[in-house]
Amino acid sequence: MYEDYTIREFMDALFKGKTDVISKDNLEIIYTEYIDTAGLYDLDEFNKVGYVHFLNSRINTVKLAIELQTLFLKEFKQPYKPNFTFFRKYGYKLEWNNDELDFLEQLASIQTRELKFVSQLEVKMKELVDDRKKKSKGAKEDNAKEKRGSFIKTLNSLGKIGYKIDNYKTTVEELAYMIKEQVEQ
Repeated sequence: MYEDYTIREFMDALFKGKTDVISKDNLEIIYTEYIDTAGLYDLDEFNKVGYVHFLNSRINTVKLAIELQTLFLKEFKQPYKPNFTFFRKYGYKLEWNNDELDFLEQLASIQTRELKFVSQLEVKMKELVDDRKKKSKGAKEDNAKEKRGSFIKTLNSLGKIGYKIDNYKTTVEELAYMIKEQVEQ
């Protein structure tokens, strides 16, 4: 979609709120495409969100695997042994010694050791929320001015390097690829 709009149309919608050419919904899509292609996304936040998702998935997956092993043991009087390799992926070694109580204690031990990841998740979530609060503090007007200023500086820098940019002809897609090329160099 960002290939259909010029830099001028994009700037008018983004910085002046003009929605006669680009609607608000389309602006969000175009802006996301622009950021993704140019590689301008916030890597720090991206990494934090990724780690939060990893921790959350780990916690839920291990918890579910423990529940399933417990249910299988109650139903069949032995654990589901092929699932032992799953636990190895997370650094746990399960053994079946024909002793239900011993096996349940092993599962309880895993559950207890997993609590550190719950704690890590809470810490990382708080960090992420705090970072987002810090970024959203301050006047939004100043933030808009900073973004506009940064955008214009980028256009000027690309022009000085030798890119031929016409705000009325160059598309947002072309601009994103120009930025990406410079970022990669």
